[in-house]
Amino acid sequence: MESIRYLALGDSYTIGTGLEDEAQNFPSLLAGRLKDETGIDVALVNLGVNGYTTTDLIREELPVARNARPELVSILIGANDIVQGSDEADYRDRIAQIYQAIKELGVPAARVLAISIPDFSPLPGAAPFGSPSDLRARVDAFNEIARAEAASQAFLYADITDISREAKRGDDWLAADGLHPGPAQHRAFADRLWEIAKGWSSVGFDRWSKPAKVVLNRGQQEAEALHHAYIGAEHLLLGLLKDTEGAGGKLLSHWRINYQMVWNRIDRTIGHRDKEKPLGLLPSTRVRNIIRLASREADGTGADSVGTEHVLLAIMAEGQSTAANLLSDLSVTAAQVRTELDRLNLRKG
Repeated sequence: MESIRYLALGDSYTIGTGLEDEAQNFPSLLAGRLKDETGIDVALVNLGVNGYTTTDLIREELPVARNARPELVSILIGANDIVQGSDEADYRDRIAQIYQAIKELGVPAARVLAISIPDFSPLPGAAPFGSPSDLRARVDAFNEIARAEAASQAFLYADITDISREAKRGDDWLAADGLHPGPAQHRAFADRLWEIAKGWSSVGFDRWSKPAKVVLNRGQQEAEALHHAYIGAEHLLLGLLKDTEGAGGKLLSHWRINYQMVWNRIDRTIGHRDKEKPLGLLPSTRVRNIIRLASREADGTGADSVGTEHVLLAIMAEGQSTAANLLSDLSVTAAQVRTELDRLNLRKG
């Protein structure tokens, strides 16, 4: 499978001017969070350039964006428009043009993140650009324009301006130039952005086959039916056993492992159930790890998508769950799964 393609558009804030290492900038930190969450490599293309305005972004970055086929996009632009004296009407026209161009790339609106301009007005390096009060007012005005234009496209909008206005948090809060964010501030930006764009992790499921997605849904249904307070690997295993399309379920059936057998063992092992049917169940930490491992299993075999066989192998690779122990008790090994998949030509979902 290919990497997740993330495109970051912007200026010095995006590229991380003043940082010792570009890996410390917020797009790189976001890419790292996304990889940790999905288990899929993230191909970050960071087009930010120190000093760029909206005009520069339109001229230089948008043509590259059109050829990048991004699945995720972030945009932070406008500080240099303020510094160079751009008026609000011109900024509105240009930011609207940028957002429209991103929309035309076909990226779903929920995977586009518009980011507010940090407030540089009180910093020592901003003194040549105007009084702190005037600069602050313009930052607020430009951010309101960007927020409104982002809302018109249904893009996500992240306000990080309040973070930039916080008191200095240690020596690495600001870069050495006294104007740009330091590593700690970029980390704070990334934390805020991830809260808002955490749904980006769903991009990983774009590469899951229909049967594999069905197994995840059935796993949730199994947890709800058992009145368990979480979605665990054992529920995924039950979901696999109810599957009639995917390779994982077919293989378990070939070994005469059936739903009722596994349900009875899970019931004896876990036993306790909540009295009330739980709402809003979340995957356990092990299931989140299994999801990541399933993507890696698919990558390792060169598969075009994550199939149910990869979910089965991931349960076994994680190795610590009730489901993994149950499969081990039934003498099912990962080597056997791979051998049988090839022998029965079941690598289809």
